[in-house]
Amino acid sequence: MRKVVLALGVTLALAACEWRLDPAAAARATCLDESAEAQARTEACSTLIDTGELEGGERAAAFANRGAAIYEAGDVTAALRDYNMALQADENTMLAVLGKATILIESGQLDAAAPLVRRLVESGEHEANAHYLAGVIAQQRGDNGAAADAFTASINADRRFAPSYAQRGALKQRQEDYAGAIEDYDRAIALNGQLATALAGRCWSRVLMEDGDIGAARRDGDAAASADPRCVQGQLCRGLLQLRAGEWAGARVSYEAALAVEPGNPTALFGRGVARRRSGDNAGREDMNQARDFDDRVARRFYDLGVETY
Repeated sequence: MRKVVLALGVTLALAACEWRLDPAAAARATCLDESAEAQARTEACSTLIDTGELEGGERAAAFANRGAAIYEAGDVTAALRDYNMALQADENTMLAVLGKATILIESGQLDAAAPLVRRLVESGEHEANAHYLAGVIAQQRGDNGAAADAFTASINADRRFAPSYAQRGALKQRQEDYAGAIEDYDRAIALNGQLATALAGRCWSRVLMEDGDIGAARRDGDAAASADPRCVQGQLCRGLLQLRAGEWAGARVSYEAALAVEPGNPTALFGRGVARRRSGDNAGREDMNQARDFDDRVARRFYDLGVETY
């Protein structure tokens, strides 16, 4: 046993020595390490790219991994540029296909993303992500059956892929299968307790179902807003529950957070108007009237959800 330990120590020491003698080896390892911090990966991949010695698949991998790190850090434009560079070096770099398709979908370019997603699904690489993106495209195109099938395929590929549980839950919620939706949201949250879309979805399912647990819904709404203040559905669910509890100032804050992301959202406008009006600010009527201009049924929905608007 001692010989094995000594041999392992020698191996690690030699590896460390090799990295010191060859900085490119260390950069390559960090660049390809998905668990490394985004900044460290970006710097490592840049070091490799700047050598000018990479060709073909190695060059494509460096650009694709740097693109993924940059995207994680929030620079979508630079990430897309790197994904395109990766595909120029090797059009079969599926990490770049995945990254580019994701960005296109998020920007609403479904027709441009669809062929990339088909390629990704056919490749068999990044399988859970590939089916997830196919589901998102189908969902946004209104094909809920295809979307549900795709999210289930994603889950079958990786039982720990939380976003697909959350999106399948959202489909069940729209079909008024609130118990089924909560079951999927529970799974998503068990895997990722900070997944705001799942927390917000569970909040709404609990509000909408008969005899739903409103206390638990409020905790979900608070958790969703805390995990991601830009999660509109989380802010809307929390705002509704704050209105029902007579927390006018808190509700106004929630609805204003939603409006910061979606300025014309009629639910947020009407909710803010109610919060303003009920707290004594009669100018809240302007918000409510503007919301009705966008959606003439918005007042009825608030009434049906237990909110006294005047």
